Amino acid sequence: MQLMATLRTSVNIAVATALLGMSSLASAERIEESPSAGAMVADAVIARPLYFVLSQAGALVYGATLPFTLLGGNADEAAETLVVTPLQAAFVRCLGCGKVENSVGSLDEGEGKMIRHFVMVSGGVSQEKSFVGEKFLSGGLYLGTHFSLVDDSRFDVMLGGRQLMASEKDVGDENLSSLEIVSRFGKAVNGWLELSGKLGLSRWKYKVDSDVDITGISDIKASSFDFFWGVGAAAQLSENWRVGLDYTRYDLTVEDNITLSGVAATDADALAFQARLADGIDTNLELLDLNITYMF
Repeated sequence: MQLMATLRTSVNIAVATALLGMSSLASAERIEESPSAGAMVADAVIARPLYFVLSQAGALVYGATLPFTLLGGNADEAAETLVVTPLQAAFVRCLGCGKVENSVGSLDEGEGKMIRHFVMVSGGVSQEKSFVGEKFLSGGLYLGTHFSLVDDSRFDVMLGGRQLMASEKDVGDENLSSLEIVSRFGKAVNGWLELSGKLGLSRWKYKVDSDVDITGISDIKASSFDFFWGVGAAAQLSENWRVGLDYTRYDLTVEDNITLSGVAATDADALAFQARLADGIDTNLELLDLNITYMF
């Protein structure tokens, strides 16, 4: 089961990466290079996946050190070096080319790029599938760094958290909490609309204070690290404010780290629910939320 879960997660990431990569490649500026077929194959098979992995590893380091780099005044340099530069190499270069037009490192702030920090608040609804079938209400808070480049490409790196509460209580008081590191990249359209994709890593915790009569269990806890991806659109309202709409897909898999308390099964339904938990939690969340961002 662990192998299948790992493969499924890898496929989801690969699909999201491919879609975002094709979109970015289609909108990238033409570079005056004539790469060979071998260079194109090597770029697609080796270089781009490596740059993508580097960007996500950089996002982890950026997120973990963000409070300190903000205090030290070099959060923008950290985001540029650790995340945006490898993201450009992974998605913006033409296939097989050795350089990137408008590379973030070659642009001066105010002359080709603008760097700003932001706080984003989000709220929405989600549908959990294949486990208990719950609908959740969601709220989130994020802190990050935003890059606007002269070629209309946009990059965000952010650290934040999300809380989800079940809107119905068929099982009990059910909630999810998630600590997340996110890299987001896209394009500005018509100067005021931004279309983007995002990839991230979440550390989430699942908890149920259950009705024993329904499940035969008084308390359920689980936690895991999982990847997620999404797409979104945002509109610039003013110099400092923007509003957006995001779709996010989480794949949550836990096989071993599940704790049950107060087990008191008395009927077939309760025993069946416990049997499902014994096999692990393998489910997904599809979340649609509205977000408001303040740039500073």
